[in-house]
Amino acid sequence: MAMLSEGARHYVLILLPRLLKDVERIGLPEIIRTSGFTEQEVTTLYFRFVSIARVLPEDPEGITPDIWEHLVYCVQVMTGMVNAASLDDLIKARERAVRKYLPHARKTLEEEFEESRHEGAVDFRLAGLLRQEESPEHSRELCMEAIRREREERFESVRNLDTGALGAHQAFIVESAKTFVIREMADAPDDFDVLDLVIRLLDLLRLVLILEARSKPGESPVSADVSVERIVLGLGNVLYKHELGLEAAG
Repeated sequence: MAMLSEGARHYVLILLPRLLKDVERIGLPEIIRTSGFTEQEVTTLYFRFVSIARVLPEDPEGITPDIWEHLVYCVQVMTGMVNAASLDDLIKARERAVRKYLPHARKTLEEEFEESRHEGAVDFRLAGLLRQEESPEHSRELCMEAIRREREERFESVRNLDTGALGAHQAFIVESAKTFVIREMADAPDDFDVLDLVIRLLDLLRLVLILEARSKPGESPVSADVSVERIVLGLGNVLYKHELGLEAAG
């Protein structure tokens, strides 16, 4: 196995405990039902992973290459088990997200179109999008167009995101994501889907950090679904899933 990049190593060290929490949340009976593993295999793997997570050092440099190989195997297996148990929920969540974002996307694009029309310039592509009949495919296209147009507005705030309030593993992943955004924006890739996703996650992280900084001690200003931990894990997944073989695990 080739040596992992530094960012991937930081990601594994925050992903493993999160996966254990997801397994506990879903429950071993559901994991057994959907994973294709026997009850004995799932139980044995789970307790092996728990034991490993308890003794991991905080510093990635303190972990030997053979242990890294085993850790990657752990996250591949657990990711596969969690994804198999969560697939239906993920599909439903994606469609809910599109429906929830659609009114905002349409309103944003309509306002932009009207503003440009009053200035004497007409964006014919945008006009065509706004006039199309409603359909699931058109809804997603409308959302993606709004996201694309928000990209430039979010870019500068993302570049200035302060990682001082984050842990060492989280900060490294976020700084790597910022570097990725700056590089991709300069190169102007043909496919902006991944870039847009990283920018939106970084911008969401910026807002959550602001809310947490303003909140009272012991108060949780955001839901668990948009916690700092989950946002950073999402960034790590985008940046390192291919290197860690997690695409196949899903």
